[in-house]
Amino acid sequence: MKEPNQAIYDELFKTSLALKFDTYPYLPPDVSYPFVYFGEQFGNPLEVKSNVLAGKSRLSIHLYDEHDDRRALTDMSQKLVNEAKKLRQADIYSVGYVSSSTRTLLDNSSAQTLWHIVIEIEFEYLGGC
Repeated sequence: MKEPNQAIYDELFKTSLALKFDTYPYLPPDVSYPFVYFGEQFGNPLEVKSNVLAGKSRLSIHLYDEHDDRRALTDMSQKLVNEAKKLRQADIYSVGYVSSSTRTLLDNSSAQTLWHIVIEIEFEYLGGC
């Protein structure tokens, strides 16, 4: 049995790979664009009086592409969010999409100007232990 946040992370990571996106669990050095990396995750477990695990999980997903291809990146972002909305099961947990937000930023942290999209997706989960 996986920890609930890890189960959700793993399912969304597999979803990104299934969409044929270059996907990493870290910010990769020297790769081609576009790519996706799975970043920060925040868990908010609820206290319950049984052997049930319940709570919320929020995951940040980062997408990067060259500055002249914003449309491709926003399309990728929308596909990830659409698939996240369909997620119902992660390991032993029932999962439900709650909300998402997207920020689109110009990134000048390297020699090349890039588009950087940050998706924050929140889920609720429930499962036995």
